[in-house]
Amino acid sequence: MRISTPIPITIYPAYWIFTGILSLLLAGGDIVQIFIWMGIIFVSIIFHELGHALTAKIFGRTPRIELVAMGGLTYHDGDRLPFWKQFFITLNGPLFGLLLALITGFIHLHVANPLVKMIFLQMSFVNIFWTLINLVPVLPLDGGQLLRLGLEKWFDFKGLRYTFIVSGIFALLGSLAMFITQNLLAGAIFFLFAFENWDNYRKSRNIRGIDQKEELKKILVEGEELFRDGRKEEALKVFESLRAATGEGMLYDAATQYTALILDDQGKGEAAYNLLKPLQERLDPPTLMLLHRLAFEHQDDSIVSSLGSAVFQSFPLPEVALRNAYTAARLRQPQGAIGWLTTAKQQGVDNLCEIIRESDFDPIRKDPAFQEFVKSLVS
Repeated sequence: MRISTPIPITIYPAYWIFTGILSLLLAGGDIVQIFIWMGIIFVSIIFHELGHALTAKIFGRTPRIELVAMGGLTYHDGDRLPFWKQFFITLNGPLFGLLLALITGFIHLHVANPLVKMIFLQMSFVNIFWTLINLVPVLPLDGGQLLRLGLEKWFDFKGLRYTFIVSGIFALLGSLAMFITQNLLAGAIFFLFAFENWDNYRKSRNIRGIDQKEELKKILVEGEELFRDGRKEEALKVFESLRAATGEGMLYDAATQYTALILDDQGKGEAAYNLLKPLQERLDPPTLMLLHRLAFEHQDDSIVSSLGSAVFQSFPLPEVALRNAYTAARLRQPQGAIGWLTTAKQQGVDNLCEIIRESDFDPIRKDPAFQEFVKSLVS
């Protein structure tokens, strides 16, 4: 759903689903209250995002707003702004929320209708509460964004890594506090934030100063757009030029992963494998899945084994479980092979009796536990 206004607004289905569930929890099943809460949440998020968007517009940007599952996002494309402008764009979201809280609180005091009075009181409370929560220094909240801007200003590109550390600690503490006070949904959300910050910190350990260059970021975006449009030959040239221009860092890693995906699509699996192998600890799930498959094809059992659980967690597919089972057998790990074969069966593989006759399972064929497993398949 797109609303054509001077600041375009796009609303995704996931927003309505998440908002509906949240409103249901807040309203306790009352239909009227559900719609009231959906309206309160919608107005509050839009007002908050307008704080970001209008400030960006003042600074000459062309902003747009998107409402997604967990709330709203404001985008404003263009070259990197000075620190103080980025700071005010970020800060004015919470300030607009606080302004809305004051306005609705004032209206609450001057209306007589009980329902209207209740709605404005709830809106005032929600915006005060959300403004305070949103200023907590946890990414992706605005408080976390302000923390990031400050640390990047003081520590340059290393500031992003420091942000993930501080943000992760606050997120974990927030999660514990919410669980202790029986706010289970908020606790789960803060725990998710803590996990995301840890994962981002792990990936950011390879960040370099060259990753901050806007012209190189634009090259990556150009390549990604070509890739999504199916123009993979052109995209490959762009990614190869970016790899040559960087040599290391997160932009290099991203360009390398795209390059490997294209090379594999072209039937050049060995070249893709050689590119991905040195990056195995820094790969995104799709390229980790690709490396897992290529390592299996090259019978690099140590890599397949080390990646097996992580890949299956992201892609719980029968072929992944079978690769792990074959590898465990070749590594003489009968319990691992049995576990992965059982998982493959649960994922719909129904010809295990044929599969276990293959020579890959010879190293564990005489193992008592494996023999018992074979008997259970036959019986």
